[in-house]
Amino acid sequence: MARKGYIQLVNGFYMNRKVRKLRHTCPSAIGAFTMMLTFCGDNLSDGHINEDDALYVLDITDSELEALCNVGMIEPDGNNGYYIHDYLMHNRSREQVQKKRESNAENYQKNKNEVKTSDSDAIQPSESHLNRDKHQNTRTPEHQNELSKDNSTPPTPSKPDFAGLLDSLERLYPTNRFDGKTSQARMQLEIEWPKIVKAAGEADPREFLEAKTRAYVGATEERFVKTFSRFIGGELYARSWEKPKPETPRARQVQPVKSRSQQNLEANMAKTWQYMTEEERARYSQGGLNAQQG
Repeated sequence: MARKGYIQLVNGFYMNRKVRKLRHTCPSAIGAFTMMLTFCGDNLSDGHINEDDALYVLDITDSELEALCNVGMIEPDGNNGYYIHDYLMHNRSREQVQKKRESNAENYQKNKNEVKTSDSDAIQPSESHLNRDKHQNTRTPEHQNELSKDNSTPPTPSKPDFAGLLDSLERLYPTNRFDGKTSQARMQLEIEWPKIVKAAGEADPREFLEAKTRAYVGATEERFVKTFSRFIGGELYARSWEKPKPETPRARQVQPVKSRSQQNLEANMAKTWQYMTEEERARYSQGGLNAQQG
């Protein structure tokens, strides 16, 4: 089982010349290198790993080991093992880690002993505290009520039976637009309730919300009705809703029916106009084709 700890990897690792070279020659060797780092940190080996652990514990291949050696990220120890280059320059040694652990254990035990001592020397209640509690316990109910009035917080709006309220509102809403039974919408209703109470004014907030919901649904075309959660979240209950009155249809202006001869005349004239020259059209506009030429 891996022990708690860490190794350091400098922020500029991705820009290192050796790493960038491996990106092109043997990318998998980069992952193998990070596994070797964590193995050494976990086993407090001061950056050393033997060949068997590299091959059979970490499953690093010969080609990956060779690639790491070629760029100088690991170095053979001359005895079937490897050292990670500059490991101790960036990471704590085995000796440093062990000293730190011993120091932490000592501090923990010291703090534990101090807590026990402080518990045994706990200050007993003073006479003044006992007298104060004694007097508090002998106060009359009337006196206690007066004190509670002085220290009370402003009253909050009473919460109704939200389940029953939602059942009533569901009957007013289009079936496919009512999401009030979801936990999110229910929570939103409870959060908005103080605002609803304020908007209701002197009216009963439950009746107020039911009336506003009925008015909104009645005044809005069904396909445009927002979901109940959006009705609450958008504070649409605070608006006035009136069903739009149907528009009075206007009397259509009936064009006089043209006679068949008039229709034929206009059709022939339109056809003739297409074949007129500009000069003929000008003469026709001024008085007809038989108008006197200047």
